[in-house]
Amino acid sequence: MTPRQLRLLISFTLAFACTITARTAEPLGQRHHTWQGIPGIERTAKGRVFSSWFTGGPKEPSAENTVLLCYSDDQAKTYTTPQVMADPAAGTRCFDPTLWLDPKGRLWYIFNRGNKDTAVHDVHARICDAPDATPPVFGPEFRVGYEGPYAFRMNKPTVLSTGEWIMPVTHATEPIHSWFAGPKQLQGVGISTDEGKTWQLHGALKAPEWALECMITELKDGRLWLLTRTGGGFLWESHSSDKGRTWAEAKPSTVANPGSRFFIRRLSSGNLLLVNHHGFTGKTRSHLTAQLSTDDGKSWNEGLLLDERSGVSYPDGVQDRDGLIWITYDRDRQGAGEILLAQFREEDAASGKNTSGSVKLKQTISALPAPSIIPAKWDPALAGDTVMQRLVNTSAPQVKGAHDAEFVCVGQRAYIVTEANDLKAGESAGWPFIYATLSIVNLKTLALEKVIDFAKSEQHFENETLPIGACFVPRILQKDATTLRCYFTSEDPGKRQSQMWFRDFDLQSGEFAATIHKAKLQSAAGTFDFQPRYFHADAAAQGFTKPAHDSSFFIFDSFKKIDGKTYVALNNFSGKQNALALVHDDLTTFEILGHYNEPQSEQLSESAVNRLPDGTWMAICRNDKGNYHFTTSADAKTWTIGRPLPIVPNGANSKPTFDHFGGVYYLGWQESTRIQGVGRSVFNVDVSRDGKIWERKYRFESPHSFQYPTFHEHAGAIWLAVTQGDKDASRKERIMFGKLEDIGQFEPQAGKKRIVWPAPPEETAVMKHGVKLFTDRTYVIDEMPDAVRDLPFLRTSIEKIEAEVTKPGTLYALTPTTRPKAASQEEALKAAGFIKVDTPETQLFPGEINRMSLYQKDVTAGEQFHFKKLVLLISGTCTLRPPM
Repeated sequence: MTPRQLRLLISFTLAFACTITARTAEPLGQRHHTWQGIPGIERTAKGRVFSSWFTGGPKEPSAENTVLLCYSDDQAKTYTTPQVMADPAAGTRCFDPTLWLDPKGRLWYIFNRGNKDTAVHDVHARICDAPDATPPVFGPEFRVGYEGPYAFRMNKPTVLSTGEWIMPVTHATEPIHSWFAGPKQLQGVGISTDEGKTWQLHGALKAPEWALECMITELKDGRLWLLTRTGGGFLWESHSSDKGRTWAEAKPSTVANPGSRFFIRRLSSGNLLLVNHHGFTGKTRSHLTAQLSTDDGKSWNEGLLLDERSGVSYPDGVQDRDGLIWITYDRDRQGAGEILLAQFREEDAASGKNTSGSVKLKQTISALPAPSIIPAKWDPALAGDTVMQRLVNTSAPQVKGAHDAEFVCVGQRAYIVTEANDLKAGESAGWPFIYATLSIVNLKTLALEKVIDFAKSEQHFENETLPIGACFVPRILQKDATTLRCYFTSEDPGKRQSQMWFRDFDLQSGEFAATIHKAKLQSAAGTFDFQPRYFHADAAAQGFTKPAHDSSFFIFDSFKKIDGKTYVALNNFSGKQNALALVHDDLTTFEILGHYNEPQSEQLSESAVNRLPDGTWMAICRNDKGNYHFTTSADAKTWTIGRPLPIVPNGANSKPTFDHFGGVYYLGWQESTRIQGVGRSVFNVDVSRDGKIWERKYRFESPHSFQYPTFHEHAGAIWLAVTQGDKDASRKERIMFGKLEDIGQFEPQAGKKRIVWPAPPEETAVMKHGVKLFTDRTYVIDEMPDAVRDLPFLRTSIEKIEAEVTKPGTLYALTPTTRPKAASQEEALKAAGFIKVDTPETQLFPGEINRMSLYQKDVTAGEQFHFKKLVLLISGTCTLRPPM
């Protein structure tokens, strides 16, 4: 190394003629903010936290790059609007800002200017003498002025034991007509012996290409240790025994690095802190970790993981007077553009966990607003119509009722499981004639190739015989290349514990196994059969107070594969219980991770779960007392109290969906709006990149209903299955299937028109099975006394009925038999002269409190009747009308 390379000298004098404030940056999302990153941080003695970064132009580097500054006076909870500290000009960009508090308490804002056309590349700064003032005022920009043809710096200066200030510098010995000097870059230091008034440049260390962004540490033996990033997979190092005037030849260190900025600093304890990528693969910038060395950098512990995600980089940090360590870094510069903050103490980095109780990770200082996913003038309802027009029926011809489908796609086929029955529309856990069935659909032609029923009440298998009861809520998962696993729940409410079973399907032979097997539930108390009593006991041990139920315990949401593991939501619908479970590799055992049932004053069930980009789990829960509720968890075990969110303003009591396709979240939810008076006839699908800002992509509106859909990705497309129907009030009559979209695409809408649904015919109010009972409810007739079969009735609100007799004759009335919680009007009917008919109770519509008694009366023309909930008036030989 020549003397010229070892010693390039220049000096300059700082002149502070005036002080000026910075200007406000443009609002996020405008010209300067299509990307952002490369942050810095400082904290004053009084607790003000400053944050810097740079942005501007389409990327970095570009001639429009500019540097920003903001600060917080509430311990980093909120920040001021970012200020522009230096503007680009005439092709000269501003970049790589660093914040540094010097020993005199002045805050330095140090940054670089570079111009690839003029080959002028310099270090510049601004100084604030009173950083705790409101507002803090910075002096004018000045050139730090390393008089070589090319110089820039990235990291904080260091104050040596001698009192000298030393600044890490990357430089070159010839003009550079590019943003970077590449293989011509040299590593050195600037030294100031007069508190920053003048600086001298020393050192010209060579290292592999992309050697830059070096940092300096003074070791306990008095030597200086320079570390620099390179593109070679390791940090390179050099030592100086004369406080930076001369340096040993650089060589690789033992510290692995993917080619990214790192941070090293001596802590108040005397130990060294290194924030670096630890445990990364290839050149992926991930697993940002805070490591400690107690032997002056010879070895490092495993440390505290700050952020495991890819795209995290460029840490900077400071330790405050209370020992709290503040680390800032960026993530996904061209996408989310997050400037993030981690806080912890030395003992946390020593133990690798939150020993101090002070650890706070992945806090947001700033982030770019996500660009709109949805194109301008996009019509979600037209998009929904387009999809519905290509759906096909996958239910067998004899099926009268079908609901709650799930599916997987393998090769060129979809395998769709659902609950079905051949007797009547709708579904109920109390109907033993409901069975589980598998439909096979060709994805190219959408032809229904085969339907196989695989579980029925009292069905005999080689190893088991199912008891009497419905085979309910089937689910399906691909076990391996040749096998599908089909789950179903056998239940008979009020008579036994429900049990989830599974039966395997062989893809090569197209046949089910001759045996069935019990699924298992793992709770804190052990591993048991998949039955509601064990699910309830685990929740009760954690404060759940609602009573136990013996039925309706299912795996409910679609299976979610995240980080190589399979998760699914569990649900006891009757008991209003919810939990997230880990599916073991045997696909037999479901391990409860965490329950989410709060607030118990609501009726939460049937959830959909996913994990957000920051690692937070989020669940959306159906609520039978009102709108959907959302709950979150940092660890999948402990969940927040559920609450409605404004992103779902008017939800109905129905199953939601929550999926992640092509880097975008798809949130599906049932809206309470009714099309032609039909329940569950509007379903929305909203999309988001971050799980926070949502946009409407699809709105399905249909008098056939659009309920309980499920979505899955296969071969670059998203497919869906959904329940629809025509006549029955429940609209649970068939399962429709088809393609939603090519992932992330938007089908052209030019020239397309909305579906115009014909007005529904007025349904005659006659006592027949399946006929709608009330004007304000979807309940339909299930059973009735033979005496009133096929007779006309007066359809009114369920809350009250008012009627006038227009023709004399016999009038019948149905009201719930007197029992707890039943809306019985038996006494009111008797007071009006009705006589109870000697006939058995009948289940007019589902629910024990809706078992009815029959009354009758001979009436005369002009008589009027007024009854509260619940009376149904049926004309025998008389005629009725609402009163005039």
